[in-house]
Amino acid sequence: MRILYSLLVLIPFLVEASVVGITTHPLPEKSRILSGSMTGYFSERHELGAGIRYTQELEVDQIFDLFVSGAQHSREYLIGGGVDFQVLSETEDRPRISVKPFYQYQKFEESKNGIIGFAPTLRKSFSVYNYSLFPYIGIPAGIKIDSHSDIFSYYASLSLGASFPLPIEGGEKLLVSLETNKNMGASSDYVGVLLSWVWR
Repeated sequence: MRILYSLLVLIPFLVEASVVGITTHPLPEKSRILSGSMTGYFSERHELGAGIRYTQELEVDQIFDLFVSGAQHSREYLIGGGVDFQVLSETEDRPRISVKPFYQYQKFEESKNGIIGFAPTLRKSFSVYNYSLFPYIGIPAGIKIDSHSDIFSYYASLSLGASFPLPIEGGEKLLVSLETNKNMGASSDYVGVLLSWVWR
């Protein structure tokens, strides 16, 4: 219970930046998820902010999400969404493989950028003391468009994370996702915690 209380205390300071988020977690059929997250940026500027995410399973192999966030100083706002399409389901011998097309629009300092891209992901679950963990790796990549200068640039990052239900009674409806992201060639490295509530 102490872990749950600690996460609830952090919710007023949450920020969302993840492309992958909770879409790699195995979800109940036709479930809907409301999430809040805390993200700390560690490149150039150390910032925190607040954000929310809505996720819904459209089909067994299709998961949609939409998010909006704000941050303290340079990252004024960020909105975006995507759909995770499962390519291969997870088995005992192979990981789950999916591709997630996504779009993000953000105001960073004085510039406004749109990012169109896709994120191939792999997830392989395992158990520790009869407790399931769902680690994943994603490589979000795409084209960034600066609306002020009309300059196109390539965007890519490496995301590592894991999701798991809270180890409490009824915890299957409360999920935690931990994620770290390394932006290739730019300055948006972060570590984040996502707390999600699942319902139907």
